[in-house]
Amino acid sequence: EVNILWAAHQIHHSSEDYNLFTALRQSILQRYTSWIFNLPMALFIPPSVFAVHLQFNLLYQFWIHTEVITNLGPLEWILNTPSHHRVHHGRNPYCIDKNYGGTLIIWDRMFGTFEAEDAKVVYGLTHPVNSFDPIMLQLRPLTHIWNTFWTTPGFCNKLSVIFKGPGWGPGKPRLGLPEEIPVITGKEVPFNPSVPVHLNCYAVVHFAVLMDLYTELLGTVTMLSQGTILLRIGFIILSLTSFGLLMENRQAKKHTYNFSFLIMHNLSLYENFTGILEIIRCLVFIGVYKLGYLRSQFSFLGYAYEV
Repeated sequence: EVNILWAAHQIHHSSEDYNLFTALRQSILQRYTSWIFNLPMALFIPPSVFAVHLQFNLLYQFWIHTEVITNLGPLEWILNTPSHHRVHHGRNPYCIDKNYGGTLIIWDRMFGTFEAEDAKVVYGLTHPVNSFDPIMLQLRPLTHIWNTFWTTPGFCNKLSVIFKGPGWGPGKPRLGLPEEIPVITGKEVPFNPSVPVHLNCYAVVHFAVLMDLYTELLGTVTMLSQGTILLRIGFIILSLTSFGLLMENRQAKKHTYNFSFLIMHNLSLYENFTGILEIIRCLVFIGVYKLGYLRSQFSFLGYAYEV
């Protein structure tokens, strides 16, 4: 309900699927806003109690991201269940701003934000992003806030852009107008471009390599220099971006591009040069691997990785 905080959380809601992987879909900005909600507890909750509670709360919220479990009977009155949380992730008009509870649903029932699951839930944002580019998904809402802030007249209105709801505008109520929420017909199709089998296989193999490098990083992070850690993180972000653009399978436009043309048509350089980006990524991989900045957990895979 607060635009700037929603910008730090919306990546979790941007998935048009609803499964356990959605639970792990988190924003890089989330940690910089969650403290606002935790700070009041510092006045009377011992840090050790808070630390344990926080972990249990996060673990609990993992399993409720599923469509497999339908109804838990009487527990639906007390606990936040998969059914209740499906509503929270829906973009149907009846799902917006509902079921905020993490572990318990009693708070939503008490404060009037509870809504039971009814019509089939369509997941994702009210205005779908239609992209797998992780950098764009993370930064897009901040860009929107920035542009709206500068184009909205009046100092108070500018503050409202930041601290009122994402749907707010001058002359509108705090959370915007419900009638402006796109109508759900039930025929919505999730963004799922057709990708050739060979490209799917390529992405899976390279993602497996990346996971190997990532788990090796986690195991040795205390022994690495800051420069090596940043280099590895940068490579992981570059790889995830390249994989996302490959999965979008956008064909390069047959035009001579210049910056004004790109800006005018709101095109992304990443979109049009996905192949080049992937070649660069592979060259970077070979370079840093040969220099010893990236290492596999399994030494016998070294030659295979270079191939």
